[in-house]
Amino acid sequence: MRHDDPKDNKVKNLEKSLLEFHLKGKIDDIKGGAYGIVYIVDKERGYPRCVAYKTTKDVYDEEKLKAFVREAKIWFEVKGHSLILTPFYITYFKNRPLICMPYCEKSLRDYLEERGKLDPIEALVIVAQLLKGLIFAKSKGIEAHQDLKPENILLEDLSKKFVDWPPEGLEPLKWKVRIADFGSANAWRELGKPGGTKPYMAPEQWNAKKEYDKYKRIINRSKNFSKVDVFAVGIILYELLTGKHPVGVRISDVWPEPREGFSKRWKKDDKWKKWAKSPDKDIKVGDNELSIELEEFIKQMLCENSNERISIEQAFDKTMYILRKINKPIANQLELLFEYYDSLARYCEDRDWLRSLAQITQLPEQLDVVIEQLLEEISKVEKHIDSSSKAVYFCELCYITSNLLLKRQKLGDDVKVKDLAEKIILTAVKWKTEIKTYHKYPELKFKGFPIITTPSFRDFEIYAELIGYSRKLLEKVQGEKETKKIFEKLDNYTKSAYFYSIASEYHFRGLHEEAIKTLDKCIELNPKEAVFYYMKALWTDQYLRMMDLLEKELNGEKRRIIEKSILENVKMAIQIAPDWKEPKEFYIKFQEFQKSHR
Repeated sequence: MRHDDPKDNKVKNLEKSLLEFHLKGKIDDIKGGAYGIVYIVDKERGYPRCVAYKTTKDVYDEEKLKAFVREAKIWFEVKGHSLILTPFYITYFKNRPLICMPYCEKSLRDYLEERGKLDPIEALVIVAQLLKGLIFAKSKGIEAHQDLKPENILLEDLSKKFVDWPPEGLEPLKWKVRIADFGSANAWRELGKPGGTKPYMAPEQWNAKKEYDKYKRIINRSKNFSKVDVFAVGIILYELLTGKHPVGVRISDVWPEPREGFSKRWKKDDKWKKWAKSPDKDIKVGDNELSIELEEFIKQMLCENSNERISIEQAFDKTMYILRKINKPIANQLELLFEYYDSLARYCEDRDWLRSLAQITQLPEQLDVVIEQLLEEISKVEKHIDSSSKAVYFCELCYITSNLLLKRQKLGDDVKVKDLAEKIILTAVKWKTEIKTYHKYPELKFKGFPIITTPSFRDFEIYAELIGYSRKLLEKVQGEKETKKIFEKLDNYTKSAYFYSIASEYHFRGLHEEAIKTLDKCIELNPKEAVFYYMKALWTDQYLRMMDLLEKELNGEKRRIIEKSILENVKMAIQIAPDWKEPKEFYIKFQEFQKSHR
């Protein structure tokens, strides 16, 4: 009889404790696949409470590590749509990369196992979401996922996220689809690999697999692989409607390992391949008129000739057409959800792209690639800055690229950073009178209702933030003195922005006196900017409250002088900017605070 070595268990427990400390949460569950591991982590004080971390099984297997890095890169590039599982960030633990992602309660496979099969309306709702997500992925350069199956389709219970969801009569809309696992995406085009899981592979994948198994590479990659996902979706729809694969077996009974009492023949390639390539597939989901229409639709998706098989877009249109015929209210509500998801995906798309690329550089192998990509983007954008919103985007682009160059620290990178910092100054100064808060934080409305509102910052604060980008970069490559010389040559408005960025940094570090003195410099340079007076009042008020918390009483006269200064500054801010709400709200609250402490 074999017993676990207590020393081994101690090591495993120590490893788990260290990992939990790194991930800032308790590991509730560990799920493993053929190549990867997923940790389900409960972050008791975090939001969201539960997250998942995906990593490689073997950090020393170079091929698996390369595959993981490739998947991470694709995943971050395609993220941004509600129907695609969106990764949060990448972290490392003992040289092992981990992708943090949302936790979904179950996969479509789990749900199918619970339910046995679904009614046509719910099945079509799920398939419509799946196809819509694939259309978005295609717009981001994903020709084919290449490994669609119920295990890679996760479900999010919207009834736990929104009160009174789903509305009465719209129960099939309870679950939101999240497409996951992009490890095989575009593997045909980029790596010459057919990809796929045998029960869901299209005929063209089987043909490519034969060649790949023989030569360990594909000789001819010119074949069109864009419709392999449609074939897989056809199988999934049939499974949802009947509980079985079109070959007549329940997948969980025979794959990946047959359950007790089930034949092992389904482990072999030939059964799946023969069925996939057969021109006359027996598709039967019921006996009524709707069933006949669904059977014909599934056959169109399962056509063995990829040239005659319908496209993802055609499959989506057909799904919505059938759904609209059998339940118009659900179809209408689903279309509204799709519009909402699309509007969220389009919101600040360019900045999301920048953030995604920056996150990808957490994988060391991608740093050089991303930097070159961003430098190309800078060259392209610089030629066409014809609006203040493009100017703001260009400054952010230069700032993110510069930080990556500083991270890389190759010979000549400091020179590039200095050049980019100067580009930020020149661009910001050129557009300074036109830069508005909404250029950095635009409002998002859906059907006239605000979803994301523009914060009530002053336009000057956005300008100061851009100037602050260049200041920080220049200070890193040439020091504070040389940087100050550059800004001293500029106009007073820009100089005040420079000093304001310094004042904000002092305040963040808890250096109250230095922050206030620097704000006074800003006022000397630019006396008509309300933000300086308001921040003097706000920061001084915060300082007073901190003193109270620390029980460091100020003598009566000193406190009276400070409170008077606060009121004078906030009144000046209101006088300069009468439409700015924040100083007015602060003024009322501060007076109430004074009354309660008399």
